[in-house]
This record gives sequence, structure tokens and C-alpha cells, in this order.
Amino acid sequence: MALAASLAELQAEASCPVCLDPLRDPVTLDCGHNCCGPCLRQRWQGLQDVLPCPVCQHHCPSRDVHRNPQLCALTDLLKQLPSSSSQGRRQEEEALCVQHHQALALFCEEDLELLCAQCGASSLHQGHLLTPLEQAAAQHREKLKSSLEPLRKQVEDAERGLATQVSKMHELREKVEARRSELYTEFAQFKHFLEKGQYVIDNRVLWEMSGVYQRVTESRNQISDYGATLKSLLREISTQCVQTDLGLLRGLRSSHLQWSRYATLEAPAAYSWKSLKERFSLAPHSCSLKTILDKFQVDLTLDPETAHHNLIISQDRKSATFTYERVAPIDVAHPKAFTSHEAVLSAQGFEAGRHFWQMDIRGAGVWSLGVCKESFLTNALTPPSPSNGCWQFLQSTGTNIDPYTVCIRVGVFLDYELGEISFYNLSIRSHLCTLRDTFTDRLIPYFSVGASPLSFSMTLVTDES
Repeated sequence: MALAASLAELQAEASCPVCLDPLRDPVTLDCGHNCCGPCLRQRWQGLQDVLPCPVCQHHCPSRDVHRNPQLCALTDLLKQLPSSSSQGRRQEEEALCVQHHQALALFCEEDLELLCAQCGASSLHQGHLLTPLEQAAAQHREKLKSSLEPLRKQVEDAERGLATQVSKMHELREKVEARRSELYTEFAQFKHFLEKGQYVIDNRVLWEMSGVYQRVTESRNQISDYGATLKSLLREISTQCVQTDLGLLRGLRSSHLQWSRYATLEAPAAYSWKSLKERFSLAPHSCSLKTILDKFQVDLTLDPETAHHNLIISQDRKSATFTYERVAPIDVAHPKAFTSHEAVLSAQGFEAGRHFWQMDIRGAGVWSLGVCKESFLTNALTPPSPSNGCWQFLQSTGTNIDPYTVCIRVGVFLDYELGEISFYNLSIRSHLCTLRDTFTDRLIPYFSVGASPLSFSMTLVTDES
């Protein structure tokens, strides 16, 4: 019995872990496991980079595996020895029914039991399908073999899924590293922005403090001169008061003239120093301004039907220029056109999301940018404000001396869900203003170019330069 068990164990060790048959043309993998060469090639069919061991899933570096001639010779020798299956058949032939001591020659398909002829004729198995032992074994062996291929396919699918997950993990790691590099770059840009802002603030504070010091000095000198004049008048009056009657009356004319001159003298106003206004603030998205330009920039066009009659809209609907000449007669003007102030709307609108656009403003005058509700009244006499559905940032630029050389680029960033509209001076990469509210309606970009004696225009741009 011990010899038979050892022989069976030896034959199991010499079996392929894939097909479970004795090894055919065996090969040895880097992890030390063995299998049939044809089985391994079939298992690796369709795989690219990841080649797993069928036993331990160890990733093999290549398809070039080493054939094991010594193991091949050993399996040939094992084939010549009596197989455990023949011993098993002899044991099966000698197996007897415990109850009737007859050979087990039948198999009950319903109860899945081995039966002798007397058991099969009993009432317990009446009406059951009874199959001869060899026929039943052959049928169930075929069923088991038929399940091998689907199981192998499931194993291959699982290994393929594992390889896909490993590949995705590598891709995710690469994306994380790339994002980290982007964050480091943005941090460096933000640091440079802070250093530049500090330099600007220092110079501005020094300049304003110099002006304040100069004005305080001038006010001090004026007050000092006024005090000296008053002291001189006080001395003269005090001297006249102690003179004789004749001396007092003789000098009364000159004293009266001098006193009347001093009586009209006004005290200089003291200089009132106020805290320096905050003229420089950090942009809330300054470190991500490049990201905003890359990800959220939209290509807008102007809607000529909404343009005020003093605005000329270019053919590509990208520019609006102020003119004192009426572009269209009153009876031809579109009902959606602005009538109370020089403005125009975009042809596009937004109901959600984040959006960024930018304008080049050329000339001297008052301009404003922002958004308004789709229901905003373009013919309203009241100025645009959040109360009537318009959020705008208003500012004046340039002078009347040489307006053609003045050009600034202004960016507008709308975060609908957050309820914020931020404005940037892209010419100096600084934050201008942020308006906050709750948005529920469709919002349309709003542009206004005020009256100007010289050329004054704004142009939509989509590049970063």
C-alpha cells in the first residue's frame, strides 16, 4: 500500500498543472514550476507584456522558456510503470456492496450512488435511472472534461483582467507623477507671482508714504507760518494796549489796517492722513490661471441683434467699436438691442459649469465686462446691477492724449455652481475683482464700451499671448 501511495504521489508530481495529464515536452519557468510546453503556449496565447506562471502567477520576462530534458526522461520512465488507474480499476472490480456483498455494477443517476444488482431492484431506487458502471463513469468523465475548457477560459480571462489592472495601475502612477510635476510648476509660478507682487507693493507703499510725508510737511509749514503770524499780531496789539492815549490814537490807523488784513486770514486745514487703500490683492486662482486658460477657455462671438446703435460690430463678430454715428435707424433697430447704454451681449450663454473668456480693450474711456440673465431688459433705463440681473466690473482706462497706445487684456472667469465671477488683468497677471451671488438662470456674457471722443473698442481673443 505504501508503495502504491508513493507511486501515485510521484505520478501526481509528474503531471501538468494545466491539463492534469502526464507532462508532455516539459518546460521549467523562472519560478521553478513545470508544465507541458504546448499547454504553456496555449495559456500565453493572446497575452502581450504580462506572462504569468499557471501555478503561482509569477510574471515571466519572456516567452523563451527552457525545456527540461531530465524531467522529460523521468516522465517517460513513469509511463512504463503500472498506473494507479489500473490499480484503481482492480480495486473497483473487487469493490462489493456492503449490504448484499455483491459487485457494484450499477450507478444511480438521481442519488449518485454505486449499487449492486439487488440494490438496483429494491423499492428505494424504483423508477430511477440506473446506468452500468463503465458507461456511467464514461459519461461523467466526459462531462468533467467538457467543463475544463470553460474553466481554463475563465482562468485566462481572470489573468487577462489582472494584467489589465496592473497596466492601469502603472498608468495611474504615471498620471499622478505628471500631476505632481504640474503642481510643482504651478507652485513655482505662484511663488514668482508672490515675489513680484511683494516688489510692486513695496514700491507702491514707499511711493505713497513719500507723498504722504511731503503733504504732512507742507501742512506743518503752513500751520507754523499761520501761528507765527498770529503771534506777531498778538505782540503788536499787546504793545498798543500799554501805550499812552496819544500814542494809541496816533498808531490806530496803521493798527486798524493791519488788523483788518489779519482778520481775513484763514487757518490752513490740517492734512488728514487715511490708511492706504488696498490696491493689490492676490487672485484666488492665481496659481491656476494657466490651467484656467487651458481647460475652461471658450470661443465667444458677439450678437449684433443686441448691439447698441452706437456700436459697430465687426464681420467676424469678435469686435465692438464705439462711434458717434448711429449704425442703424431707430425704426430698423432690433427689439433685443440695448437702448439706454452702449452694450452688446454674446451669442452664447451658460447654464452650468466653468467658463473663461478674454478681451483686448483699446483706447481711452469707460468699459465694463460681466454677465447678465437671459431675461435682462436691454431697454431698461436703470443702470445694470445684480438687482436687475446683471453682474459687471466697470473701469476706465487710457487718456485722451494718445489712446491708440493703450491696450489691456482682461479675463473673465465664471464659476456657475460656486456663484463667482472673477476678473483678471492679464497684461500684468493680477486679480481685479470677484463678484459673488447665487445663479439659477441662464447667464450671457455682457460687454459695454462707453462713449469716447476718440477710438475705443474691445475685441474677443482666445490665445494666451
